[in-house]
Amino acid sequence: MMEMRKMLPFISLCILLAVCTGCANIKGAGQDNSGKESGAEAEESLEKRADGELGDDKSQDGNENQGAGGSQDGNVSGGQQEANAAVKGQSVIEGQLAFAGQNGENTADEAELQPENENARIEDDGGGEAEPGDSGAEAGTEQPDGAPDVLDMASMEFTDIEPMAVYTTANVNVRLAPSTEAEILHKASRGTVYEKNGEGNGWSRISIDGKNYYIKSDYLREKKAPGEGGGHLIAIDAGHQSRANTEKEPLGPGSSEMKMKVSGGTRGTTTGLYEYELTLTVSQKLKAELESRGYEVYMVRESHDVDISNSQRAQMAYDSGAEVFVRIHANGSENSAANGAMTICPTAQNPYVAGLYADSRRLSDNVLDGLTASAGCKKERVWETDTMSGINWSMIPVTIVEMGYMTNPEEDTKLADDGYQQLIAIGIADGIDAYFAAP
Repeated sequence: MMEMRKMLPFISLCILLAVCTGCANIKGAGQDNSGKESGAEAEESLEKRADGELGDDKSQDGNENQGAGGSQDGNVSGGQQEANAAVKGQSVIEGQLAFAGQNGENTADEAELQPENENARIEDDGGGEAEPGDSGAEAGTEQPDGAPDVLDMASMEFTDIEPMAVYTTANVNVRLAPSTEAEILHKASRGTVYEKNGEGNGWSRISIDGKNYYIKSDYLREKKAPGEGGGHLIAIDAGHQSRANTEKEPLGPGSSEMKMKVSGGTRGTTTGLYEYELTLTVSQKLKAELESRGYEVYMVRESHDVDISNSQRAQMAYDSGAEVFVRIHANGSENSAANGAMTICPTAQNPYVAGLYADSRRLSDNVLDGLTASAGCKKERVWETDTMSGINWSMIPVTIVEMGYMTNPEEDTKLADDGYQQLIAIGIADGIDAYFAAP
């Protein structure tokens, strides 16, 4: 019995050791399972990040992952820290590879769409089509929820109209169907003329080589033809107006450079005659002279009390259906000895109307030759410049006629004379005759 009592402490110690060993094994197994679960969760989290469901280092409920030495419950053993670090390191490496692959695919897709997106951006900055909701996405790309179906839009009912000539008022997209999601055939330049044969839901149907295409109606205007008289139609702009408009407008279509809309002009230093008065008087004489020769004439203004910017004058001239645009002005200089007539046209490199250069230069040469021959004044030159907004906004051949210097006492007196004004009108008309007589 005494021996059994002596053995009890030893037996108790063995039992205690056995219990402790069992607890340690259970804890170790828990740690292993926890590590596996953490690895599985990290892998699942990585897959979700690669699919765009989760942000970097964010869990789905928005909690940020903790750094080494901490967890959501704040109790992590040293072994668990190492396991987490290993899993995290593997996740980062795999995540970099996964994102590299995904980014590579997106870059290729974006590169394919970029040219059209860039064009759309340019259209919007330069005053082009600016169609609502036009993202520049190509046909065949996934459409956003609620976007109109291209095929449905193409089959919408259009009202047939008598074919009529129209022109584009901006750089605008010509599309295969009446939808801003439809494929673009090409981009039409401002002033391009088409035949319109139908309209519906804000779109116009046009014909190109016997096939129908579509343009937003907001960017089309009717192109008027010369009247039934059979003569050429001339637009005359009597320069300036009684009150200047100092507000700004672009120097040309899409230009970032701004210029005063319209000024009041100069004034005769000897006669006191205002330029806006002189230009209208001569323009009215020119109108009568041209009409006597069988021409038709459109006058941009016929009174002094108007407010028409230079770009608007060019638009009005084109809307009239005129074939050429003649702008009547007078010159001024700090040098009172300066005298003579000149005409002005765009340069061959004009960023807005380079296509009008040849005809505008020929018109300017003919008019200057006719004016100086008739009036007997000094011939200065044809000045080629891209600084005139009234030229840069024109869509037909254009010239500015500087009849003489109102700052030269002798020439100012002549310019105010009724007979001399008539000689100027006859000379300009002679130049217009020569322009249209050329083969």
